[in-house]
Amino acid sequence: MFKKKKQNPGGSYVGAIAVFILAIIIGLVSFFVTAQRTIESSSQERMRNNVARQSEHLRTILNIHYSYLEGIAEKMGESGDLLSEENMQMLTTFQESTALDRTALIQPNGDAHYDNGLVKNVAHRRYFKEGISGSRTLSDPLESSVDQETKVVLGVPVFHEETVIGVLGSSYNVGELSRMLFDDLFSGKGYSLIVTRDGEIIAHDGDATDYKLSYGDNIFEFYKFKKIGQGHSIEEISQDFNEGKEGLIRLRGYADSSDRYLAYAPLGINDWMICYVAPVTVAQQSYAFVEQYEFIFLGCFGVQVCILIFYIIRKNRQKTEEILRSARTDELTQVYNRKYAESYTERILNENHGERQSAFFIMDVDKFKEVNDVYGHTVGDAVLHTFGELLNRQFRENDIVGRIGGDEFTVLMWNVSSREAVRSKAEKLLEETKKLAFAEMDGKGITISIGIALYPEHGNTYMELYRIADQALYETKRGGRNGYTICGESRRNLPR
Repeated sequence: MFKKKKQNPGGSYVGAIAVFILAIIIGLVSFFVTAQRTIESSSQERMRNNVARQSEHLRTILNIHYSYLEGIAEKMGESGDLLSEENMQMLTTFQESTALDRTALIQPNGDAHYDNGLVKNVAHRRYFKEGISGSRTLSDPLESSVDQETKVVLGVPVFHEETVIGVLGSSYNVGELSRMLFDDLFSGKGYSLIVTRDGEIIAHDGDATDYKLSYGDNIFEFYKFKKIGQGHSIEEISQDFNEGKEGLIRLRGYADSSDRYLAYAPLGINDWMICYVAPVTVAQQSYAFVEQYEFIFLGCFGVQVCILIFYIIRKNRQKTEEILRSARTDELTQVYNRKYAESYTERILNENHGERQSAFFIMDVDKFKEVNDVYGHTVGDAVLHTFGELLNRQFRENDIVGRIGGDEFTVLMWNVSSREAVRSKAEKLLEETKKLAFAEMDGKGITISIGIALYPEHGNTYMELYRIADQALYETKRGGRNGYTICGESRRNLPR
């Protein structure tokens, strides 16, 4: 008689555990790949956004300098004597008190009288011809033979009784400006370029570990020896430049075996493009914590499989929530962004079927453009950030607070008991807003204007309520701002 072979109950468990562990490994690998792609996408988006913002910043700085010049030119044109002693003294004083370099008054015949006493004829220069015709002008870049800095000439016409009697011009170090714009990005480990659409370098901030770029070099000639990732080609990049499009590419083939990001955007000035180059590892440095978690997961996997599984699930959930929160939140004000506020409000309205009365607020900061113009966009951002915090405090957790652009905000005040409750909330919000004070504005505060539509009385969809509330907002503004209007009622303005 043969003995029955004893079954090993542990074998099935080992197989199950092996399959389980394999599944976990596959899950981990999938997570790591997804995380890496997210890092890649986020770091590239950050690069693109920064270059686009700096392009706008550079235009703003140049416009400020144009305004300075035009203010001086207006004063100089009052007497009609372009080269009067008073004007020449003003020219010297102006140069000493601004960030501009050499300044000059240019006569209609092209003779340029500089603040240092030098006289030179510039009648053949394009910037002179544009300025004497009555337009703002910006010259082609010139590299100084003394300090090898790249400079441009900003020029504005000098009018006397609507007649152009000369041009006020001043040189500006655009290369220094380019470096300044990106100094705080990635701790200064990248470098910036300003180039023409043909790829010719106007201003540069070379990196010794990369390539010593020079004024007049062509970036297409250099980068054609690099391997360009993500299916791009140097011809496509050249086409982007010609069409004035922004973009980003990944470059390979460097001596140190590391890759670079090259982000570019149009400046909107003389068909120029602004570029920024930074190592991929530096651009992704702020996301390095994700990679650290990956090593922790792998190190713990051998001894704490179960703990690791729960840990991954927990971290993955946190990451997902963070991404979702980032996707639906306005970064500056920390309220919902336009897209999410609109979709969320629409969903809530659809689910309610008109059963509960709600109030839809639309509001903006009174004379916010003046805040930006007088105190600068940084102060304007501070005002919006503080006002967003106020809205989050004033409304309930289930109310939907969103920023839909600029200084304009919307709120769906959900499930209100009466019109009186809506009025009370509007008045409270106006009073609390008036209490805000900003040190950057010499302690001054702000006021807001509000338009209100009621659901379902005035509409059943987001766009219907938005349209009605916007009309009510217009009534508030027409009545002097610093108040609110409920559709169908008289506006109520607070005393100033």
